[in-house]
Amino acid sequence: MLKNLAPLPMLALMSAPVYAAGGHDHGSHSKGDKGFYSHVDIKIHFDRIVDAEEASEEFDEAYTHSHMELGMRFNSKLSVNANIKLEGEPAGHHHGHGHAEEEEHHDEEEGEHHEEEGEHHENEVATDKLFDDHPLLVEQLTINFDDEHYSLYAGKFNPVVGFDYHNFPGMYGYHVIESYVIRERIGIGAKLNHDAGDFGRHTLNVSSFFADTVLSDSAVHARGNTSKDDGGISNTEDFQSFSISLGGTDFYSLDNNIAEGLTYGVGYAKQAAGAGNAEDETRYSASLAYTQKLTKDIEADLIAEHMQINHLGGENGHDRSYTTVGLGLDYKNWNLGTTYTHINNDADEADEGHDGHIYQVSVGYTFSNGLGLSIGYQKSDEENEEKERIGTLVSYSYDF
Repeated sequence: MLKNLAPLPMLALMSAPVYAAGGHDHGSHSKGDKGFYSHVDIKIHFDRIVDAEEASEEFDEAYTHSHMELGMRFNSKLSVNANIKLEGEPAGHHHGHGHAEEEEHHDEEEGEHHEEEGEHHENEVATDKLFDDHPLLVEQLTINFDDEHYSLYAGKFNPVVGFDYHNFPGMYGYHVIESYVIRERIGIGAKLNHDAGDFGRHTLNVSSFFADTVLSDSAVHARGNTSKDDGGISNTEDFQSFSISLGGTDFYSLDNNIAEGLTYGVGYAKQAAGAGNAEDETRYSASLAYTQKLTKDIEADLIAEHMQINHLGGENGHDRSYTTVGLGLDYKNWNLGTTYTHINNDADEADEGHDGHIYQVSVGYTFSNGLGLSIGYQKSDEENEEKERIGTLVSYSYDF
């Protein structure tokens, strides 16, 4: 169905924002003058899977990655912040909305059923996917207290371990990162801020949480309500799970220009075993970014992150790590972004022990009114399946 959109990728030679230095800090808007604030970020992908293991897996698809942030500042310190998201997923990816484990289990059951029925993928006909399974959900809803040296927050949020996935360059740069982040948890947290002058500004972020069982359902595409009996890591309805991260930026040196462009982050999290899990899941991250002004009009952004996850999803014999490096180049309104991710699987089961690789690159252009267009390419080798996709991204960003 999307074959009629073939001319669209060519528009991306006049294309969308592929990298935003610093990413989206959905908590920063809560600081400022009293009153209402909002931020809208819309991303719509039009992709074509041009090469896959089976002919039935080569199709056109359209999906969105969009959110609206809404908030109210009651005074200079107290605020309420919400992040409402409408988001579909590209074929073969699970973005961890708290239902990924159930979906993967459902997929496994479907695969077993097909085998029992004697069905063969090579005989199936490819079906285009147009905005399939797009839940409208409240991803974050917190009450916040911000002082000069510390902040407190409570409600539904995404615990911080690693860089924000919006930081990674390229129109597909967020795909891999978003697939492993911890999302939609309920709990409490605190940030401690320290300004060390030339040695940078640093933030220690600590939170304790459990999986959302209150606002877990969604509209448009209903995901259903999650309960403690459903199991899954951190689905314990108590505060056995926690995260801790430390990040810093704004360094300065009279002798070394490199220091001024550095940003770092380190993090650790434990997600307690829920019903059906053999082990607690633990993870740690190390992240580094660097921004350099090459000329008056050209800026380069380098980023690297390693995320080690032990007992992935609470499995006893499965560890996984993601190592990503990326480069973003900005020239006036033009953007170029690329990333490479190596996925290392250490699993007892042979079908889970396959290492993976994902590469993506895109070029984009952002107009002065906030509208952007991009064209991109992605090649992936995950779980013994290779795929190549090309696509166009239409984006729009607006604050009010």
